[in-house]
Amino acid sequence: MTLGAAAAPPHGEGDSGVVVEVEEPQGPGIDFDRLSNGGLIGWRARAAGIWLGFDRAALLDSDDGSGRRVRVLVRLPASTFAGARLRVDLVGGWMTPAGPILVGQVFGGPIPVPLLARAAAGIGDGATWLEPEATRAAARRARQRYRERQSHARISGGRAWDPSGALPPELARFETPHSGPEYRLSRVPPRYLRALKDLLDDDERLLYWVERPIALEMSLRQRLRRDTDRRAAMLALTDRQLLWIVDHAQPDRYLSDWGVDVELVPIERVVATGLSRADEAVILSVRGRGGERSYRLPAEFTAEVAVMRDLIERFTPGRGGDLPRRRYRIEPSGPDVGAAARFGQEADAARLLDAAGAHGEVLAFLFSPRRPGQRHPAAMAVHPTEVEVVADGRRRQTGLDSIGVVSLTLSPLVGRLSFGAGVELTYPAPLAERAAAVVRLARKLLADAP
Repeated sequence: MTLGAAAAPPHGEGDSGVVVEVEEPQGPGIDFDRLSNGGLIGWRARAAGIWLGFDRAALLDSDDGSGRRVRVLVRLPASTFAGARLRVDLVGGWMTPAGPILVGQVFGGPIPVPLLARAAAGIGDGATWLEPEATRAAARRARQRYRERQSHARISGGRAWDPSGALPPELARFETPHSGPEYRLSRVPPRYLRALKDLLDDDERLLYWVERPIALEMSLRQRLRRDTDRRAAMLALTDRQLLWIVDHAQPDRYLSDWGVDVELVPIERVVATGLSRADEAVILSVRGRGGERSYRLPAEFTAEVAVMRDLIERFTPGRGGDLPRRRYRIEPSGPDVGAAARFGQEADAARLLDAAGAHGEVLAFLFSPRRPGQRHPAAMAVHPTEVEVVADGRRRQTGLDSIGVVSLTLSPLVGRLSFGAGVELTYPAPLAERAAAVVRLARKLLADAP
């Protein structure tokens, strides 16, 4: 059994270089906690007895066959701390009845001594020594098992983007396959969560979000700008759409949960993005088929908005390479008879549905009854290639290929759905869930449109 020195730094995970995370520092050193901004702060000196020159770590993204990460002993010139990540060169290991234990060293560090490594690992009889090549093969198999386990753990029931459960987020992240932004949803105001619940598909995944706080204090320049918006907002990116969610009402002394206004762009329709600075703000611009939108956030969020821009760029033409394009399964939702019956206007709804059906297959239908402020009933119909509003014998329509953004108001004060070009419908707030269902179907049609 031999352990040799590394003659050159590891080049990547394809050869001997792997990344490990320290779980149990064995020697004297400093213990660190992670701050909310991602930095580290030392909080105590760690004493230790006899240190053999190894910290106990685990191979990232690995599975030893029982669901646990593969154990790795790392030879170091000084003990590190729990959570430290190191790139190490695998130089050997043991196969034990409890699974493999690998041995690694950092480049430029001391050479592992076999007897000391065995003692540090607490290895008894029955262990078989692995030469470097066999050790690297064991690491590759462990990572393959991890990827297979992750694929089987893909969420197929309930809302995939919602990590709610019995465990707190800091513990649940080790048990369920959610993204970091999904685990942080507990910080999002309930009005934004309701919008996500209404507009996201069950198997949709939330990739990133940035929240804009209420502007309680503004500079003189901001006050003089006519388009200054003090309302709180949230910019959210999923694997299917970009959503701009803004408080429906400006903040004042009577501020309450008045719902939100939402603009959404199917991610498949995004062509290019841009980032600029102006008047103490960072502006993210998104150009898509049908127009361009811009989102204004405080300048202190420049780093976060840059991350958002980079993520959106991955969906633009040319960045996906030769990967196949996603196509959605379109299932017609049919008319909501109960909504018209609630207002005693079933006959009016049937008449408008017939009028819409004369212009092609109706995939989704939203009825807006007559009521104070609206003398005549109206309806919005979604067809395979266009969206129309029919009311009082008149028809307004727009082709799916010309729609750049979908706007929706989810508020107890008013409901409004707009596809631009005058194709807009107001409806009673209790019908908001039905309106959101129409938007979900229309978004899939927009994504599939050439």
